[in-house]
Amino acid sequence: MKLARFWQLVLVKVRMNLVSEASKSYLNYLWWVLEPALFVAIFYVVFGVLLERGGPGFVGFLVCGKIPFLWYSRSVSNSSGSILAGRTLISQAYIPKAFFPVVVMLQDAVKQFFVFSLLLIFLVLYGVGITSAWLYLPLIVVVQAVFVAASGMVAAAIVPIIPDFRYIISTALMLLLFASGVFYSYKDVVQPRYQELFLSNPMAALIKNYRQVLLDGLAPDFGRLAIIAIISIGIIFVMSIILKRYNGAYSRLALY
Repeated sequence: MKLARFWQLVLVKVRMNLVSEASKSYLNYLWWVLEPALFVAIFYVVFGVLLERGGPGFVGFLVCGKIPFLWYSRSVSNSSGSILAGRTLISQAYIPKAFFPVVVMLQDAVKQFFVFSLLLIFLVLYGVGITSAWLYLPLIVVVQAVFVAASGMVAAAIVPIIPDFRYIISTALMLLLFASGVFYSYKDVVQPRYQELFLSNPMAALIKNYRQVLLDGLAPDFGRLAIIAIISIGIIFVMSIILKRYNGAYSRLALY
């Protein structure tokens, strides 16, 4: 399939999925932002109110961690079963298997665009001053998008071979939630000699950079972002080759 045709089909499928998803609920597109808002509210009540953790500015701190993490966890989880979920299309026509995780991840990225827009509005209303560092936000978002794509393609490639791997992914995402500094500052929790090891977790590094840019008004860690982007692009390239080379095998796995 030619690349232009591939992306044309992806965009058509994404649009259809978004419209279909919104039509299944009374609040339609509002759920795109209400869902992450509810998650943030729950974490704030637990850690900010009941456990009395965080202190002043904790809500902004929490939002800048939870919103990016939700994007990652949702996309990886949804991508993991995307090939198996596409068995109807697979049975009817030749479709590159990368099509299915790409559609899912692009669909989630569209919704995330609106969530990030409301995040910025919330931070301004919350009293966080707009600084020139905010101009670096698109760079961090792009790096995370590449990392999400790499993780999603790996998950999508493994689950058809080992279906039970979906349960491992769910557990791993929960562990990653607590290991990425979503609701705590790694500088207060992790010993100095282990902080570099902590930041070797890409999500921990991305969350650190989001807070550094949006809350502290500082430039991001370009070196760490570059490492995440380069490794992620390499993984995407390798997974694209694997999915293309074993396209027939994945068709059989999805159908039988």
